[in-house]
Amino acid sequence: MKRYLFLLLFIFFPLSAHAQADLQIDASNISFSQTPLYAGDQVRIYAEITNVGDEDVSGYITFYQGSNLIDQSVVISLLAGGNPEEVYMDFVVPSGKFNIMAVIQGTDPVDENLANNSAVTSMIQPLFDGDRDGVEDEDDNCSTVSNSTQIDTDGDGLGDACDTDDDNDGLSDEVERELATNPLVIDSDGDGVEDPDDAYPNDASKSEIEAEAPTVEERVDISETVTFKTIVEEVARALKDDTDRKESSFDVEISEEDTLETLSQEEIHFSPNAVFHYTQDAWNTFTFEVLSEPNTSTIYIWDFGDGVTSSKTTIQHTYTSTGAFTVTLAMTDASGVVSTEHTVIFVPFFHLENRLIVISLILLVILLGISIGSFISLGRKKRKQK
Repeated sequence: MKRYLFLLLFIFFPLSAHAQADLQIDASNISFSQTPLYAGDQVRIYAEITNVGDEDVSGYITFYQGSNLIDQSVVISLLAGGNPEEVYMDFVVPSGKFNIMAVIQGTDPVDENLANNSAVTSMIQPLFDGDRDGVEDEDDNCSTVSNSTQIDTDGDGLGDACDTDDDNDGLSDEVERELATNPLVIDSDGDGVEDPDDAYPNDASKSEIEAEAPTVEERVDISETVTFKTIVEEVARALKDDTDRKESSFDVEISEEDTLETLSQEEIHFSPNAVFHYTQDAWNTFTFEVLSEPNTSTIYIWDFGDGVTSSKTTIQHTYTSTGAFTVTLAMTDASGVVSTEHTVIFVPFFHLENRLIVISLILLVILLGISIGSFISLGRKKRKQK
């Protein structure tokens, strides 16, 4: 009798005997909102959970980065035989290798198969690309500015996108835009003279400023003109003799060794904090050089005070006008810290190498000669009248 009763119970209540709570997750069910993953980006982790049992089940799922908890757990609730449930959680990509683990916990009713309640992804290596141009920072010649083409016109290791002097000719791109020259070509007009040394960088027919020759009034006699020419030549010779005499006197007064030492001290000038030094090569030409060892991670920018800049560590610069100029060296290190150094240099107007001064002296001599000639002519006329 008992055997028949048990058989009847099994026939009429089969589900109650075999009902089971079983939620499932697999590593293939874990994904991210974007790929590839870049260090420092905030992304979203997705996970898909399936109810493979024959009972409705609620619970929650927890995410871990390695062994570290990621935010709070997410509540889940799945019907038996229903669709899978997808959950998500926001996550900041770390700067090193990592994996993600998802764990199903706190199920009601209790999950009877814990073997499929957790999943772990494989190790993930994030990329380092701060400007998101598809080139990793270690290979990017402009890691802070997007430049997927990596164009580097002058080959100095600094891409055009962040290089202030693309052709490395000593003129910054900003200055070249003002001059309407080509910032990608050292010699814009192709005349063989580089833009910084070319007075007419966009005109291949000329490159130097030519001074206009002085004219003599036609009322001066030929004989007087010859006399004036002689006077001019004598003035030029006197100036040269005076210079030679000074140099000769200097050599006599001090020894050769003292001369070299004194000249060296006079030619080399240091900035206030000895960050750079400079020498005066000519009346209006100076050579500037950074004293520290060149560092590819440091950006050097010269501002010569006349609208011209340069990113070279050693540069010769010629001023086209006279006066006092503040020379500034700005140094930006790898961390973005900027430091500056200033000094003031002077290009004198009254200098024998200044063509305007030489021309002015010649004109004064000519005018003096004309005055003398006029006075002589006037005296001759008066004598003839008598």
